[in-house]
Amino acid sequence: MKAYYYDNLPGDQRLPHDSGREVDVDSLFALGVYYYHLPELQSVNELAEKRGYKNRDEIKVSPKTMGDVYEDKVKMFFMEHLHEDEEIRYIRDGRGYFDVRSKSDEWVRVQLDKDDLLILPAGIYHRFTTDEDNFVHAMRLFKDEPKWTALNRDPKLDENTHRLEYVNEYLAQDTVFGVHEVVKIGCRAASPRSTPIPGLRPYINQHLSHRHQLSARVLVPLFSLSGLYLRYKHKMDTRTEASDVTDASGKARPQLPTSCDPPQGSASSRQLVWIVFGGTGHMGRSLVKCALARGDLVTSVGRVFETTLTEMAGIHENCLGALCDVRARESVCHVVQRTLAHFGRIDVVANCSGYGVIGACEDQDEHDLRNQFETNFMGTLHIIHATLPYFRRQNGGRYLILSSVSGALGVPGLGPYCATKYAVEGLIEAMLYETDAFNIKATLIEPGHVRRDEPETPNNPLPTWGHFLIKPASEAYGHATSPALHAKRMVQWLGDRQPTSAVKCAELIWQLAHCSYPPLRLLLGSYAIESIRDRMRSVTEELEDWKHLNFPAAPEDDKEGGEEMVDGAPETMS
Repeated sequence: MKAYYYDNLPGDQRLPHDSGREVDVDSLFALGVYYYHLPELQSVNELAEKRGYKNRDEIKVSPKTMGDVYEDKVKMFFMEHLHEDEEIRYIRDGRGYFDVRSKSDEWVRVQLDKDDLLILPAGIYHRFTTDEDNFVHAMRLFKDEPKWTALNRDPKLDENTHRLEYVNEYLAQDTVFGVHEVVKIGCRAASPRSTPIPGLRPYINQHLSHRHQLSARVLVPLFSLSGLYLRYKHKMDTRTEASDVTDASGKARPQLPTSCDPPQGSASSRQLVWIVFGGTGHMGRSLVKCALARGDLVTSVGRVFETTLTEMAGIHENCLGALCDVRARESVCHVVQRTLAHFGRIDVVANCSGYGVIGACEDQDEHDLRNQFETNFMGTLHIIHATLPYFRRQNGGRYLILSSVSGALGVPGLGPYCATKYAVEGLIEAMLYETDAFNIKATLIEPGHVRRDEPETPNNPLPTWGHFLIKPASEAYGHATSPALHAKRMVQWLGDRQPTSAVKCAELIWQLAHCSYPPLRLLLGSYAIESIRDRMRSVTEELEDWKHLNFPAAPEDDKEGGEEMVDGAPETMS
């Protein structure tokens, strides 16, 4: 099972429509949606007995079994509706998607595979579809006679008794529990409103001190005490992450500090026109989706050697697809001119493009060095040269430059890449002093470990991780304990486990474009914050250790005599 927010982009309903914003089982549980993975049919029988499901049938949804009515049936299933009793589906084979409404009325897509069972409460708005394979074999369980009565959503249905009961029970109260509450109130944390399965509370109370003994045969929804503890501990360990707040719609989202004057969830923001360079990378793609979802107009710029114009077309009605090689000034200028011709103005320029080679400084040849500087530094400079005159003329503009923690740290194995990021940071900081009178603002965004941009590509002779190319180490730097292998070990170990969410980063970057007082630097993720904090602490301590050698101005009496001579030579530190 996999759950995530539906991306609301055009396309067949049977496509994944994965926005990248994951939804955990506890969040589904808070909506009254229960999930089980039951590989054995006996477990389904036990669940049916405990929940009072007396009848069942099986259905195969596919063109082969339904014939000409298949497409009409799938469209009917996908119409938003509710039922006046529970809907229980156990997937015997194939795959299907259930979309359910969240507390903020967004669609949450739940992907169900073989042996997954989902229970939807009466009164919840939802819909269903098959996937691209057009096949699902499901068992339906019922408390009474088998029936499927869908009430399609309309304003009057909000007054339905079962709908009102659902809203009152699941949407009108906070259902979040912390681990300290689990210890305090025991099994009540399994649900603040009701016990999904009879006998659950005594079982958890009996095994509260033996969490590892919890058995899947008990049919508890995926809501373990050990998982709660890990999530609580992670929350405490990452309290330096951007905080989540709840806007007027009830949706939790990360929020910039109030000193920045960020946009408020309850207030509409001015529609901005963006150019996002590197719009096909993981961070750029998340930023494009976020800006489009919030009503902005976007030019998404793909990389010429990895994307085609066909792939960039039709992203969204408010999105202009383009290709660009940021190393070529003419290519960047062409994108800027296309954007002005299409949207009539530019408000925000975001540079998410980047390239790095992982390897010891000595192992990287001139081609490696030039390619990194041409992409990271010269690419940024080309973007500024192409847009800064326009921003000056309109007396305003916003730059959002994806830098890196490596722009403030020397990371072994990333020497030239760090040098490019140091150069970018110096460039932007100097430019801001020069353009302050023109109301131009810029922010250097320094993310920590963000999930890699794309999987390995078979056409590449060397493995890639995100926008990094890993070079084989030479004999001098190839031994297991070599510091030069640090960056390689780091990216290979992290893989998809990077803790910083690209989707949350994109939300904060979008706010930067709309806030009145953006910071010069924005660090994203606890890794970035702790790394820079340690770096600053180290520099401060070094200054304190050596401050007595600051060579203050000499008194007037010493100036005429010059340096003191010792045995005919100037006295020195040595």
